[in-house]
Amino acid sequence: MKNKYVVGALLLVLGLLIAIGPQKIFPVCEFNPEKPMKCNWMGKAEIGVGAVVALIGVLQMVMDHAKVRMGLSMAAVPMGLLTLLLPTKLIGVCMNQHMRCVTLTRPALLILGIAVMAVAGLSAFALSKVKE
Repeated sequence: MKNKYVVGALLLVLGLLIAIGPQKIFPVCEFNPEKPMKCNWMGKAEIGVGAVVALIGVLQMVMDHAKVRMGLSMAAVPMGLLTLLLPTKLIGVCMNQHMRCVTLTRPALLILGIAVMAVAGLSAFALSKVKE
């Protein structure tokens, strides 16, 4: 029973960090209307991904049935993968290796994405063993 609160709280915090991080904590480059940077759009896309991860975390804490929580955990794994893919393959960050989106934002999002996949994957595995 405690597992649902621990996993839910972890996913909620990770989701909020993914959503808010590129905006405030480890910010991407400033928006320039004359030359929009890729990292700005990537940061906006991460808001949606982080919101979904946070919602999954809240649902983990609310749901009682283990198989439902296992499904939620399984849904969070690809969201963690998407967190990794947005700054690396799908949208990307600036090409200049000295920009803060390359040196700060991308590594932070990679760590957060791996953390989401690890927490959700371990939770799904543990919940698959539960007999109800």
